[in-house]
Amino acid sequence: MNAAARLVHQSVISRHLIRAHFVSSRQIGIAVLALAVLLSALSIIYVTHVTRVLHATSARHLLEKNHLQVQTGQLLLERSTWMMQARVQQIAEDKLGMIMPDAKSVMIIHE
Repeated sequence: MNAAARLVHQSVISRHLIRAHFVSSRQIGIAVLALAVLLSALSIIYVTHVTRVLHATSARHLLEKNHLQVQTGQLLLERSTWMMQARVQQIAEDKLGMIMPDAKSVMIIHE
């Protein structure tokens, strides 16, 4: 054999021996499966964490919504209290000096 053929032949043999000696195809398959199982477990952990965070956020927003609904009801009640006819009339008489006109002073105009 010439030198180039021997070098190629030795290179092929040495690669085969190294591969056969250190890593077999079965070991590569097992390593790939172990990596797949590990990645699957990590993805399950991540998805569970995200789900818990979203659930906690949803619960917090639901509590805030309920609180705001109660506050809206209280504000509507307060507004209706402030707008009562007797209260408005009392403020008009006391603070602004307004009086109710008598029946003779009132004119009704029909168009």
